[in-house]
Amino acid sequence: MASVLSALAFVPSPPLLLAELAGSATGELDDLRAAVREVCDDLGQSCHGWIGVGVGATTTWIDGDAAGTYAGFGADVVVGLAPDRGPVDRAMELAALTVGLLREQAVPQWSVPVQLVARNASVQDVAAVALDLRGRVDAAPGPVGLLVVGDGATTLTDKAPGAFDDRAEAVQHAIDDALGRADVDALASLDPALCDALGVDGRVAWQVAATLVGPTRVVPHSLFRGAPYGVGYHVASWSL
Repeated sequence: MASVLSALAFVPSPPLLLAELAGSATGELDDLRAAVREVCDDLGQSCHGWIGVGVGATTTWIDGDAAGTYAGFGADVVVGLAPDRGPVDRAMELAALTVGLLREQAVPQWSVPVQLVARNASVQDVAAVALDLRGRVDAAPGPVGLLVVGDGATTLTDKAPGAFDDRAEAVQHAIDDALGRADVDALASLDPALCDALGVDGRVAWQVAATLVGPTRVVPHSLFRGAPYGVGYHVASWSL
């Protein structure tokens, strides 16, 4: 009997989710961190396994025994995609590190592979990744949840990492509405060039998720939308 996709959780990937990096910023990120923890706990309770989906330099499947470190962000803290960690990849992409961190917090007994999607993936590439993921979900032994990692605009304020761009607020608002309402058509129609200009790194991960879900009826729930440090972050769940 084929397995089913039962739920999706959408989270951002700020390195400051790692307590060792938060420092004095802990209070400013309390609401975000609590929302991420809640959505991951719920995802763990609604399915029998996870697959992570995130953005990277290339489209790559990472098996669920990999491990990486936050050393490149200032703390040599190792996180793994499985209880029994493999060799540490010191160049692991941030999206995969985020999956490893949240796996350890919410479902430490599980092994969670990660599908990275190239930032410059075309519409055809997105469709191909979604089709491959559908096959992996169908082959799983029980209900599967997707942990979708992606960040919004990095250009929302003067002090944002990408500086200020007056187009960013409207685009981020559209992204937040789409994630909060499970509007797959709106996510699919995000403009690649504009998103790239505004530092919207999560576009292709969201579009893979939207393609995979398609016209399926979804019950969405938004837990956090905001822009600490001028970067758009959204935490949401979609139940199928």
